Amino acid sequence: MHRPFLPENRQGLAIDIIVIVINLLLFPLFTSRLGEVFNQSFANDPAAFSVLAQLMMFALAGRLLGLYLKRFPLQSRLSRSEDGKFPLMFFVFSVPLLVLTSAFVVVLVQNVVADFGMIETYGAGVPKGSLATTLIGVGAMTALIAGEVFLLWRLSKPLTEIERERRDRGVWMYTAIGEYAADFGLFVYVMIWQVFYFQTANVLTTLPDGSPVPADMKAVSIFFLAVCFVLFYLAPRAVFLIEDRKYLGTWLFILLVFLSSIVRIW
Repeated sequence: MHRPFLPENRQGLAIDIIVIVINLLLFPLFTSRLGEVFNQSFANDPAAFSVLAQLMMFALAGRLLGLYLKRFPLQSRLSRSEDGKFPLMFFVFSVPLLVLTSAFVVVLVQNVVADFGMIETYGAGVPKGSLATTLIGVGAMTALIAGEVFLLWRLSKPLTEIERERRDRGVWMYTAIGEYAADFGLFVYVMIWQVFYFQTANVLTTLPDGSPVPADMKAVSIFFLAVCFVLFYLAPRAVFLIEDRKYLGTWLFILLVFLSSIVRIW
């Protein structure tokens, strides 16, 4: 049977189109501001790091809620499909993002606790390291990572009999409302990491004076950009690839996302 060019479920394509537009029209206007926030954050500026960490906390919350809600409409469709299974190894590239996101959130929480005087700090307000805070931080990161891994694994589990009954009764989590809520949370996560990717692309494709990299360095830049693209865009989008990964149109749109991220700075 001939496979259509575009998938029947097109939420992933809608995200691709939005990201293409943002890459071409919005991100270039804020490149300098984004770079300033990143530079200050990694230069131990507490205010800049706090903004960045809060964004990551918001993104993680959206991700976890989205993964929880997505299973209900997703498995409702996959149960009617002859090709509904998908490999959990498909999410292997999500692991580095799980670790990095959790680290941002844990450090932010430690800073907030330090602001309340519950943790001893240095003169700049940075929490002092100790065995207790390290163990708590590692434990919190492990819990967040384990929670997301569980929700990813849960995506593959068919609906139970009770859940099918709820679906048949029209409970909101199984309707378009529930899926829109899930997709919004997943979209926020994608966009936060797209900000990271755009800033990385800007660094890899331009010299310190803002001019494009020389021609003899472009092939190397493209290679590292492709690796970063897989990590920062393809991995967060992987939930939608469960349904649309086997369609040629999907990969064409993903290619356009990649090209749109570098066309203005290449």
